[in-house]
Amino acid sequence: MSLALRANTGRSRRSTGGTNPWYYVTPAMIVVGLLTIAPLLYGLYLSFTNWSLSSSLTPSLEGVTAYKVILSDPNFWANLVRTIEWTAGTVVVEIVIAVPLALLLNIRTPVTGAVTGAIMIPWITPFVVLSYAWLFLYDGQSGPLHAIMQSVGLVGASTPLANPSTALWSITLISGWKGVPFLTIALLATLKSIPDELYEAGSIDGAGRWKNFRAITLPLMRPTLGAMCVVLGVQAFYSFDLVWILTQGGPGTSSTILGIQLFQTFFTQASPGQAAALGTLMLLLALVLLVPVLRATSRRAQ
Repeated sequence: MSLALRANTGRSRRSTGGTNPWYYVTPAMIVVGLLTIAPLLYGLYLSFTNWSLSSSLTPSLEGVTAYKVILSDPNFWANLVRTIEWTAGTVVVEIVIAVPLALLLNIRTPVTGAVTGAIMIPWITPFVVLSYAWLFLYDGQSGPLHAIMQSVGLVGASTPLANPSTALWSITLISGWKGVPFLTIALLATLKSIPDELYEAGSIDGAGRWKNFRAITLPLMRPTLGAMCVVLGVQAFYSFDLVWILTQGGPGTSSTILGIQLFQTFFTQASPGQAAALGTLMLLLALVLLVPVLRATSRRAQ
């Protein structure tokens, strides 16, 4: 009787496809491989070709020539410094605005829901629309934001986007402003998950709002803050569209970051090999810069 039961159980499992989890994840892994891993491997292959469309229509392996060309270019190092400044500045702006904003939205008021929905507008607005709106705000003739900045002596008569000393930081402010809603909502969700009992226990021990913030709120916010800063930092590091629409890397090269250099190398110089090498270097740089942050965040979360 037991042998017949085992046989029926085996047939039922085979008829339903078995219980092996690989049956369910394999299709998704194939799609991920086709969409991400395959292009990554092809880009890595191109980075060892130094392929230029002006000299050949087909790539051929040439070793690390493309990497040598990129690393020996002084513009690459200048653009790298600007990219790090741009990325760090974007994240700092997001933190400075999002943290107090999330704390304010965590207070229940009749307008909290409406304001929480309204702050998502910058995040969902396309970069093209956003860029032209800020071009108007920064305009030296009729821009309201430019008029305010000029009245306090921050800028001169022309738009700050036309000044080599202020162009990059003006765009950094916009980049950070656009990322504020994403970080705010993530922090707000974390604040909502903090039990009220912790604050009640702190109040019993005589802790005020500031002490509760330092001892309870801030430590519980750090894992989310670290993870979201990594996501937003990677997004800023690989940015291209906002800077390109507003300044195209100018004036001169004052706002040229690695994303702009990558675009110009591929489309203007018609050098897919060097563009692939630059993209590979950007990936390695992103890993070098972000791995310590991820380790620190994971240690604090434990």
